[in-house]
Amino acid sequence: MPVTYVSTAEAIARDGLRMVVVPGVPSPWGEAAKGILHVKGIDWVAVRLAYDDPALKDWAGSRSGPVAVFAQEPPRAGWAEILLLAERLAPDPALLPADAAARALAFGLAHEICGEQGLGWSRRLQLIHLGQQGAGGFHPKAAAYLGRKYGYTPAAGAA
Repeated sequence: MPVTYVSTAEAIARDGLRMVVVPGVPSPWGEAAKGILHVKGIDWVAVRLAYDDPALKDWAGSRSGPVAVFAQEPPRAGWAEILLLAERLAPDPALLPADAAARALAFGLAHEICGEQGLGWSRRLQLIHLGQQGAGGFHPKAAAYLGRKYGYTPAAGAA
């Protein structure tokens, strides 16, 4: 599915599903959200994350991405909230088990990968650490910005 981008003003005026995404880089969380919508066959439009756009921050409630906004519902910025929205909008194919125990296990495993202090989060801190040490990872300017945004400390990065 090709991604259609609209301006912040167009996104606010539209109905349906809009999602703020980071432009120019394949953000793991954004790519995962796009993948969920693709598998579900859900139509959506993209809004480029612009850190200097106050209207976007007011509407999306965040200076981050992805943030999914459906109709006039509140914005959803967390991986679980975006997944649950997609499950509601397109129940088939189901991405979560119907059985409660299996569903709890799926959410637990997903949190360990996608959640704060999970695998993805820890890998990002590691790449920030490498960038700040001049040993690879993120470009030093990106590492400095991301470090402030995600609570990087040298101890967390080294761990």
